[in-house]
Parts: sequence; C-alpha cells; structure tokens
Amino acid sequence: MRTILIVSLSLLFTGCASLYPIGGAIVGGASGAAIGGIPGAALGAGCGSAAGSILAGDKELKQAKEELAALSSGDVARMIELQAGKEQSGFDAVVDGIYRVLWLLGVGMAIWFILPWIWAKWHVKKAVEKHVNGGTK
Repeated sequence: MRTILIVSLSLLFTGCASLYPIGGAIVGGASGAAIGGIPGAALGAGCGSAAGSILAGDKELKQAKEELAALSSGDVARMIELQAGKEQSGFDAVVDGIYRVLWLLGVGMAIWFILPWIWAKWHVKKAVEKHVNGGTK
C-alpha cells in the first residue's frame, strides 16, 4: 500500500494533468481507508478524484484565459507562440517523457534510500532503550 501511495503522489507532482484525478482518487482512498475504513475510503476517493479534476481543469482554464487575452488584444505573435507551445514534435514528446520517467525514478530512489534509514534509526533507538532499561519495556 505504501508503494501505491508513493507512486500516486509522484504522479500528482510530475505535471501530468491528465493523471491528477487518478492520483487524487488513490491518495484520497488510501488516506480515507486509514482513517475511516470502507466508508472513509469511498469518501476519500471521491474527494480526491474531484480535487484532481479541479487541478487538471485549472491548467486548461489558464491556457484558455491566455488565448482569450491574446485574441481580444489582437496580439498575433502571442497567439502563434501559444499555438506553437501546444504542438510538439515526436522527438520532443519522447524527450519530455524520458525526463518525467527520470524524475519519477529519482523521487523513488530518494524514498527507497531515506525510508529504510529512518526506519532503522527508530528501531535501533528502541532496541538501545530496551537494552539499557533491562528489557522492562
């Protein structure tokens, strides 16, 4: 479950707006299940999906506002720039995909190395306290 939660959180922060509702539903469902069981999971997944949809729509709304402002002011150069930003060649799309995968792998490696270190530190501290107190705890 921890792995699914980590992957879905990383999906939310990579900038893949189309995956926001899915990631929000996973994070909301997992946190809702931890708090309130099955009803909490259902409510959390619904709220997470709604929040993800709002976040995904927010990016599209900003683009539409920019296009409307350029259209209303008659700024042809800005309109061409906005349209060119939408269109990517196949090579650019592949490079962007590789960068996203590398970013996800970097976050995963950081979590892979940091979480065991924190877990070991906490368990060693408990073991030392148990040894010092003579096993009374």
